[in-house]
Amino acid sequence: MRERQRIFRGLQNMQFTLRELRRQVAGHATALAAVVALFAFIGPFGTYDSMGPLGRAGYWLLAMSGNWSIWAGSMLLTLHLTHDWPLPRRGLALAAAAVSAAVPGAAVVFAAETLFRPGYVGLDRLPEVYLGVAVIGLVISAAVLAVRHRSAAQMQEAPAAAPPRFLDRLPHGIGRDLVYLRMADHYVEAFTTTGSDLVLMRFADAVAELEGADGMRVHRSYWVARAHVTGAERINGRPTLCLTGGHKVPVSRTYLPQVRAAGLI
Repeated sequence: MRERQRIFRGLQNMQFTLRELRRQVAGHATALAAVVALFAFIGPFGTYDSMGPLGRAGYWLLAMSGNWSIWAGSMLLTLHLTHDWPLPRRGLALAAAAVSAAVPGAAVVFAAETLFRPGYVGLDRLPEVYLGVAVIGLVISAAVLAVRHRSAAQMQEAPAAAPPRFLDRLPHGIGRDLVYLRMADHYVEAFTTTGSDLVLMRFADAVAELEGADGMRVHRSYWVARAHVTGAERINGRPTLCLTGGHKVPVSRTYLPQVRAAGLI
């Protein structure tokens, strides 16, 4: 049973990671498209005078997409390896990564030059190309580090989120590790990992007081904590969630799309 729980939670984490990766890739693609469009329009580094609109678009698409991939991989790896370093050392590491990444980056730019305007930049100007790519990489690295540092500082300064109000209604004897809620006439029956108890209140109000908790309503009469969902099955043709402690909770047709979107079924 524990092995099944571990595998299921691992799959949930993988789904979340894939969704986050898709979101980041979409964000990078949008930013790259915007930069390529801007450079193709204004034509920096002599590209406006030496190429037409389509040539500029192709040139900057190749030059920027290649360098974007190199910079992104280099910076992400460096940020990961230096996550616990002091800010000055982390800045030096990013600067070194940018200078190193400028080597393949200059090669990408030189390839774009050779393809879209042959003879415009010779091998004698390769150091100049490298210097330009390195400077841009250093500026981007400094900007990324500043944003990351500011975000981390804001997270540390932010006050800790208050626990959901509903948990204050539970008796101390059953703890606060909530597994699920069930409507019981005029009461709400709360199940935790150590027991259960009845709370006199409307079910809708209990769900509202759990705002901010990692859980969701799956039926007009049930709310579940996502961390305690261990699997799913069909009982008499109805989709049912399996929970910690052997509990089983039905999923209604109304809430089935949200439950599927959350990756619980």
